[in-house]
Amino acid sequence: MFDYSSKSKRILDIHERLMAGEVLNKNSLAEEYGVDPRSIQRDIDEIRAYYADKAAGGAGCLSEIAYDRTEKGFKLTEKNSNALTDSEIFAVLKILLDSRSLTRAEIDIITDKLLDLSLLPSEKKVMKGLIGNEIYNYVEPRHHKSLINMIWQLGNIVHEQKIIKLQYRKACGGESEALVKPVGVIASEYYFYLIAYIGDADREHTGYPTIYRIDRIKGFKETGERFSLPYKDRFKEGEFRNRIPFMYSGKLQKHTFIYNGPDINAVLDRLPTAEAKQQADGSYLVTVEVYGDKGLNMWLKGQESITPVE
Repeated sequence: MFDYSSKSKRILDIHERLMAGEVLNKNSLAEEYGVDPRSIQRDIDEIRAYYADKAAGGAGCLSEIAYDRTEKGFKLTEKNSNALTDSEIFAVLKILLDSRSLTRAEIDIITDKLLDLSLLPSEKKVMKGLIGNEIYNYVEPRHHKSLINMIWQLGNIVHEQKIIKLQYRKACGGESEALVKPVGVIASEYYFYLIAYIGDADREHTGYPTIYRIDRIKGFKETGERFSLPYKDRFKEGEFRNRIPFMYSGKLQKHTFIYNGPDINAVLDRLPTAEAKQQADGSYLVTVEVYGDKGLNMWLKGQESITPVE
């Protein structure tokens, strides 16, 4: 039988019990091993130091000895090194909170899951301190609709190329109903959008689908029919997204304007397909290709440093 008054043997035993999933109370351990509680605390600190050294050395699994106030004891928590890092989670949460595209309830659920699955207890405390104020003051979109399940359902319909009967509430307040062929789901700023062809419009106007804001979709029903497009005509979400930065549809067309502002990158980031050529006076001649012109024209009118070219 081990003599647990021996520090090394005691530490090994404590470590094995933590690895087995036990929650260990310091005072109970001190009584069990016949030592002072301060000795148990030093043992636990040494095990903590061991895991800290493993993490610093790039070990595959990151672990931490944490005190659980609910269970009133120490336990071993682990996370895989392939999980998101603290900095990655921080960036993702900042983007998510800034988009304001989800309800408060959805934000709370996703945030908790991200932290629980990827961070150790000590890391979670730091992260909550960094984002706590933003979450507390988060303002959800005015439609107040939980859309995650609908977005996923529509995504699967897109993947399976199913024709659906769509009920839609227009911006003006009226309602419409149509048989549509969904080809993509896109997120832009505060909203999610369904990209779809109406009826046979894909054959008459190839490349110019209709855009539906998903929060305005009152309902949809699968018809049991499917559609197919030749591979060369398949909808390319990424390419389409770059050419429709303001989510107004229409024919693909080119526009040209002069930019006189301090940072041309602000324009190029806003308009992914734009090309800029610097002029002798320091201004830039910008050419951009977008679907439709309503959204672009609205944006151009609000930019003091931009002059349209006739």
